[in-house]
Amino acid sequence: MKIAMIGIKGLPATWGGMERIVEAMSIELVRRGHEVTVYCRPYYVPDRRSEYEGVRLVYTPTINSKHLDVAVSSFTSIMHCLWRDYDIVHIHSIPPAIFAGLPRLFGKKTIVQVHGLIWTDVTWGPFIRLLMKAFEYPAAYWSNMLATVSEPAVEYFRARYGVDVKFITSTTEFREPRPPQKIKDLGLDKDGYILFVARLTPQKGLRYLLEAFRKVRTDKKLVIAGDVDPGDGLDDYVRELKALADERTMFLGWVYGDLLDELYTNAFAFVLPSETEGLSVSLLEAINFGCGVIVSDIPENLDALQDYGFSFRNTDADDLAALLQRLVDHPELVEEKRGRGREYVRRRYGIGPVVDSLEEAYREMLGRGK
Repeated sequence: MKIAMIGIKGLPATWGGMERIVEAMSIELVRRGHEVTVYCRPYYVPDRRSEYEGVRLVYTPTINSKHLDVAVSSFTSIMHCLWRDYDIVHIHSIPPAIFAGLPRLFGKKTIVQVHGLIWTDVTWGPFIRLLMKAFEYPAAYWSNMLATVSEPAVEYFRARYGVDVKFITSTTEFREPRPPQKIKDLGLDKDGYILFVARLTPQKGLRYLLEAFRKVRTDKKLVIAGDVDPGDGLDDYVRELKALADERTMFLGWVYGDLLDELYTNAFAFVLPSETEGLSVSLLEAINFGCGVIVSDIPENLDALQDYGFSFRNTDADDLAALLQRLVDHPELVEEKRGRGREYVRRRYGIGPVVDSLEEAYREMLGRGK
């Protein structure tokens, strides 16, 4: 099959969970003999390579600003793809779905995969959030197929729009644990820190973790691996976060590769305090690396975590502080959970099973069967 992926910033993935998901999917599809093209935004891939791991890369114009980037890049990508001989146009996320009907007019099958309910993202103003909610309509009715990455989102779309929804979950290339080496240059060692890995945006809930950690009596550090996307306009928010932090907190910015793997492997606990989520790749990676895992109790986090970690009341910094103090005082509780979910997360979210589901969905749209 000839497949176009539209809606992400580009490959190879650096910052952004959706980029890592599409990277893993695309490379595996190429390994299975399909032709995959990923549409990229020029600012994300400065070297403008034409191919990555067998995946063809196409660059289309955009305007790198918070409110125009997605709209412009999605439109120019869709317009480019109309004149190519793709079988499948795979649109990632809700905003580009406004264009989902165009490829169908040119004889291509279109799937929209929802990675999160964007209208719940408090980063956006009321008008943009209302617009994002409205874009669910074309995602549901103008595409050939609608898919989501979490079971709660499947139920949401079925109940609200009365359409069939495929469950095609997030995935990533699960890697092996790494002993502490590079982290020692940062003054860190095994079990000596609590880890947060995500963009520094309000919906990720870092504020609650910083407030909670200030109340925890421990000599462990809090390590923040993440930053904001260029053009997000969140500089004031990041300054507020840093003002909340105490002297035990380290802001590392974006972290990739071996260093990130070491941070996951050797953390005492990984914390995901999101107010809203689609399905966090960082959460899946933390379970895979055998971290003690703590999440806010939103349905998407609990569905992914199952019984392999701990949860606290969403947006409740006091509840999170109490949980952190209990685990720091009783590390055996963390040890009981550690590593138990590794087999589960690879079985449910591994690249093989996820791309099996993806191929099945593509063939269903094309009427080819297996």
